[in-house]
Amino acid sequence: MNMAAVFLWMSMYSYTPILPAYGASLGANVVMIGIVAGAYGIMQIILRIPLGILTDKLRADRLLLVIGFSVLTLSAVLFLTAQNVNMLIFARGMAGAAAAWWVVVCASFAHYHREDEQVKAQGVISASGNIGKVAASLLCAVVAQAFSFYAAFVLSLAAALVGLVLMFGLKEQKPAAAKQATLKEQLLLLKNKELLAFSVLALLGQMLCFATATTFTPVAAEKLGADGMGLGMLTLVFFLFTSVFSLFAGTKLFRKMGGVNAVALAFFVGAASCVPLLYQNMLSLYVAQALAGICYGVTTAALSGFALHAVAPHQRGAATGILQSIFGIGIFLGPVVMGVLIDGASFDAAYWTMCAVMLASGALCYALIPKRYNAMT
Repeated sequence: MNMAAVFLWMSMYSYTPILPAYGASLGANVVMIGIVAGAYGIMQIILRIPLGILTDKLRADRLLLVIGFSVLTLSAVLFLTAQNVNMLIFARGMAGAAAAWWVVVCASFAHYHREDEQVKAQGVISASGNIGKVAASLLCAVVAQAFSFYAAFVLSLAAALVGLVLMFGLKEQKPAAAKQATLKEQLLLLKNKELLAFSVLALLGQMLCFATATTFTPVAAEKLGADGMGLGMLTLVFFLFTSVFSLFAGTKLFRKMGGVNAVALAFFVGAASCVPLLYQNMLSLYVAQALAGICYGVTTAALSGFALHAVAPHQRGAATGILQSIFGIGIFLGPVVMGVLIDGASFDAAYWTMCAVMLASGALCYALIPKRYNAMT
């Protein structure tokens, strides 16, 4: 399952560092760049709940992941053949459909861990995915610099094909027979207040990642003169810190701080990453990416683990689907709203707005997360 996480995100992020610049080369303005990035969230909003339900019902990890990697391969082919911005938007939407299979990876991984290990388990699988993102960012920097932006899409296709082959050989660990949730029970999770609270907070965390770190921060870097290597290294820093800090969830220090405090503090760190002063030179841009990575790593892993604690074990696929479907709204809204703000106001105004959103998110943690989650592991 860890290899599924690695290659899923390696393929997905092989071109992410250069995607805004590539879109601009096809004639996209800042609003269209935001739409290209936001298209990635649309299919995730639509697909993740049904996929979560299927994961609980079928317990057929190999079959579902083979289908997911087939969609991922198709998305890479679409990028390779995209000749205009509209085709780029369609390809990015298909990539979002493939990314929806992350719910299968997370929910299946949760099935094989004890109740008291759920937060830590989500940190581990998130770290595995982030290793793929780190590797992709590094390889993107090399191939984009040595060859062209187009080479990054070839890299994406290669990673997708390797992942697809590996999924055919996946050894499923069939869990012990467990109660099966009815469709009605799974849909009733939409009324679970704790699950919805975690989903909304996760949505806000995704906004930071897709509005700044992987979309418009690279745009800022390009304006400062960054080449393909520079763009790749910028994304590498973000995912390196994301990977390290996703492992923080469920640790002794995490428990000592208290889960609520840790997530709130992570959002405040994310707010610091949005201060426009950090976007004046490349060195400070790396600092901003590191701060954003800390926020994204902690919030994504911790909130995913909290969501699994909020439901019965046999409902975890559906719960993960709901969480990821709702935070898909943030993946869509973040870059789209950011692009509109930059176009209508200014770069600084857009980043100050995101800073305010992150500060509000930190405060919301204390209002929305029950205190008992301070002790979750």
